Amino acid sequence: MPIPLIPLLPLSLLLAAISKYILYPFFLSPLRHIPAAHPTAPLSALWIYWIRHQRRENATIRAAHEKLGPVVRLGPNEVSVNCVKGGLSKVYAGGMEKGEWYALFESYG
Repeated sequence: MPIPLIPLLPLSLLLAAISKYILYPFFLSPLRHIPAAHPTAPLSALWIYWIRHQRRENATIRAAHEKLGPVVRLGPNEVSVNCVKGGLSKVYAGGMEKGEWYALFESYG
């Protein structure tokens, strides 16, 4: 007897959402090893957007750096770097994966 496809559709959508929004940020993302400034930072950047809306971003990020170190994760795809050696040099010298738009700067050396 064939399995009806209608009940499988919501289940497959639920599994896809769990994979994208929970499993990937916590276990598969290249940023997973960077300490998160907030418990929800790997899942969503809403917390930092709220902090920015309240105009407390500098103090909040500074406190996170003092507590967690020179590199802190602010969202699923956002980090804050607060040092040159081992921080900015690692990001800009090829130690981190960059988006496709970085290719625009290749002609500048």
